[in-house]
Amino acid sequence: MELETRVAKLRTELEEAEAALEFEKARMPSPGDFVRCPLTHFFGRVTKVTPRPNGRPWIEIIPYLGPDLPGHSSMDLFDSWELIDAPADDGSEKSAEGSLGLPTIAPFMPARATLLASSPVEVEVEDALKQLWAPSNRVNS
Repeated sequence: MELETRVAKLRTELEEAEAALEFEKARMPSPGDFVRCPLTHFFGRVTKVTPRPNGRPWIEIIPYLGPDLPGHSSMDLFDSWELIDAPADDGSEKSAEGSLGLPTIAPFMPARATLLASSPVEVEVEDALKQLWAPSNRVNS
């Protein structure tokens, strides 16, 4: 009897969650919401919504580059968009490797190189590269 009431309660919670999800998928975004283009994976904050008589509204966004790197130009996603949750602005997030999640302009270009911790291996590699690229009159063997 106890299990049946628990299952009934869980089913009603599931139905409510499914209804909330369908509403969220169907609602029209408003300025300030975050959307993502499923084709290009660009995402950002909505700045303008242009309703159309036939079809989905056209969306204009300012691309989101990172918590410390605001976008400065707008981009039209037209009707190719989906609502997403706002990105976490918490700077203390840890990545899978356990390092500080730094805002990046590109995956290979950290925004703040001074925050990167140098390991002994990195220092050795850096010294070897300095010797390799040093002018030939300053090479010490």
